[in-house]
Amino acid sequence: MTKKLSELSWPELPAGNRIRYIWQEWLQDHFEDYQGGYLLTLDSLTQCLSLPDQGFEYEIRLGKSLKHCVEADPEQLPFMTDSLQSVAISHALEYTANPSVLLGEIHRSLAPQGYLYALIYAPDNPWYWQGKLRLAPKRRNLPVHRLTLSRYTDWFNLLGFKVLEVETIGCPWWRGFKNFQRKSEMNRAWLSAPIAYMVKLQKKVSTMTPIRPLEEKMSVAMAGNLANISTKQLEE
Repeated sequence: MTKKLSELSWPELPAGNRIRYIWQEWLQDHFEDYQGGYLLTLDSLTQCLSLPDQGFEYEIRLGKSLKHCVEADPEQLPFMTDSLQSVAISHALEYTANPSVLLGEIHRSLAPQGYLYALIYAPDNPWYWQGKLRLAPKRRNLPVHRLTLSRYTDWFNLLGFKVLEVETIGCPWWRGFKNFQRKSEMNRAWLSAPIAYMVKLQKKVSTMTPIRPLEEKMSVAMAGNLANISTKQLEE
């Protein structure tokens, strides 16, 4: 049974806590240069991260929250087309029932030249098999989908995204599988076991879509006040 994206927890995932802090640092580095616009986070993993308070005008959270909350199905996002500047997802593609549908909704909601930041597992990392074979001290919530990076890249291209950056989180086995690092910061990186990928993507601009500069102030993503909006309120 697929677990809801709003119910995921870092300690329950294979090597979750070790991946979390590298991913958080990577996002912080990328979000520092933003000025205005809307950031959407639609899973509990991303919403647990410590992200910069400044940069975006609003962080819109899918799920129950005290600030800028929107209760909705991630596969039916209640946002206007071309309205969001950025979306960040942590393992959402592996744990949602229909990852291609989720990607399609994110693409529709993103503004032209908008960015998607995605964290995805390497399919055959040692921690997955440790959980699969029940060798871990605690039971792990294993991914529903296990796809290679090349397969994800094919999906991204097909659904209208351009891959701008891929950073691998690796584990140097010669250190006893205890430390995780970005491969770009690791000596003998080619010998390390890939654990996860941090991917930055940009929405392609079609010939039928007018280009709007990202520095231009974005139009509102939803009608009315962004804070504490539910799907019921939208229907009214």
